[in-house]
Amino acid sequence: MRRKSPLGVGALDKEGGRGMTIVPHSSPDTYRHLPKLQRAKPTIVMETTLKPQKRDKSLVPFSKDHHYGLLFTWKLRQGLANGTPIEVLSRYVRYFWETILKNHCKEEEIVLRRLVKDNHPMRIRMEEEHHLLHAIIDKVLAGQRLTPELLNVLQQDLVDHIRWEERELFPYIQQVADPDELQLIGKLLEQKWQKPVEAFEPEFWVVQKETA
Repeated sequence: MRRKSPLGVGALDKEGGRGMTIVPHSSPDTYRHLPKLQRAKPTIVMETTLKPQKRDKSLVPFSKDHHYGLLFTWKLRQGLANGTPIEVLSRYVRYFWETILKNHCKEEEIVLRRLVKDNHPMRIRMEEEHHLLHAIIDKVLAGQRLTPELLNVLQQDLVDHIRWEERELFPYIQQVADPDELQLIGKLLEQKWQKPVEAFEPEFWVVQKETA
């Protein structure tokens, strides 16, 4: 079943979501020197959710980044619940997009171009969901329909996207990607990954204890 985005900028699966990675800026040239290896072909077309499996270490940097994506959504929910001014939340969205999420999405798309065929539903869905997230964030940063409801749509769509990538996209990649190529890409991602440092102020998500 498909559901329309409240913003009218894309369509999303009811069970799925969108994704993210904290990786320094890179370009397609980053991976151009890797050898073109014969990719493993799936013997079965997978139509349902794959069974949970241990995360391949090559994809661990992406999974680490997803942790910070979920932390971002939690902070937005905290801010919405405690009455943080919407302008502050908008600035936080800009901060997170420019320091983490934008480069994450770009890095994932570069990697997926090597590992998944152009017309594969998994790749199409990932790119569509990245596009939708970008469109919502553009509206937030432009001040268009800047309401608590819009910010809630953003945080929920990002949660859904991360869950879909972890539960379906990554297990699929682990099954069909050439192991040698996946390992080479994983080494590059691990070398580039840096633990993010939260530098945004004010820390609106921190609950202030009342003094007697």
